[in-house]
Amino acid sequence: MIREVWAKLLLTGRVGGLFLCGMWGAHSVAAAPLKLVANPLPTMVAEEPGDVSARLKYLVAEAFSALNVEVVLEVDRPAFSGSGLLTGRYDGEFAHFNLQDRRDNLLFSKTYLPSRLYLASREHTLDDVSQFSHILNNRVATTNMIANSTELRRVKAVSWVRNPSVFDMFKQLSEQRAAYVLEDGLILDEFNRLLTNSGEQPLFVSPAPLITTGYTLSIRKDYPNASQILTDFDAYISAIQNNGRFNKLMAIAWTSKDINSDGTADWVTTAEVHHTETPPMSIKGVLPLDNTATGTASLFYIDGKAYPDWPSAQRALNNTTQLPRTSLLDHEVYKGMLKRW
Repeated sequence: MIREVWAKLLLTGRVGGLFLCGMWGAHSVAAAPLKLVANPLPTMVAEEPGDVSARLKYLVAEAFSALNVEVVLEVDRPAFSGSGLLTGRYDGEFAHFNLQDRRDNLLFSKTYLPSRLYLASREHTLDDVSQFSHILNNRVATTNMIANSTELRRVKAVSWVRNPSVFDMFKQLSEQRAAYVLEDGLILDEFNRLLTNSGEQPLFVSPAPLITTGYTLSIRKDYPNASQILTDFDAYISAIQNNGRFNKLMAIAWTSKDINSDGTADWVTTAEVHHTETPPMSIKGVLPLDNTATGTASLFYIDGKAYPDWPSAQRALNNTTQLPRTSLLDHEVYKGMLKRW
């Protein structure tokens, strides 16, 4: 069993550019810290201490620090995390995948990170693929976390190739044992970074996700102030989604969300990540954080400051010198696969 325990986090004051004291109510410190668990997921929930790609861990840790709630974040295998939630070893989950069943004894936050599941292939273009019946009877590799969900079990148009890890899923493509993979667009982006940095062609990706779900945080119902903690967590996530801090923590250049409540989504980013000259309107895979669509009334928000149009936003971004980053997937883990690709 691989288990990682993060140090207890208890910070007050300025976090992520926001004065947080007084923004959310103070929580009384429980006899023991809130102990949350998640299953390993490359680039999101890391198995090893200090892994810089543990995006969801850093996001959740910062949120609880801002809320003045003492928390311990652990990583455990599904079987052990499930039994730990039953026995009370864990007080909840910090990266519950919404396709999975919910336990009745837990309260849940709002979705704090959308998960958009796309089809990808190394050989087949997918420009006209919008449903599984468009690739009828083909073998599609995915992870057990996705394939074992009730929603995916109902899909009979394709043959599922189940895998215990993201690495094993991509290995199915590498060894041509599956023609397609189904995975979160954020993880597909990181694998395509590995491919292009190795001189390979990136995977073809479907123009739109075939399934949209997300990640939530849960706390057992009898934990002190559980409902209020979740309400404050939701408020904090919403705030950093508006001011670009979310983009930095998640290493995402552009997201979209209706910031000014006019019914139209706005473009959101931070100057602390690398940008190309391409406007977000022309970028495939901008991550929507709500259900609103962008349009002619969309504004451009950079670190919380609104710009009326792309030229003015571009001028602001041109004043920054952020360099392109490497993939959040570990090249050492994938280098053998890449050599045989």
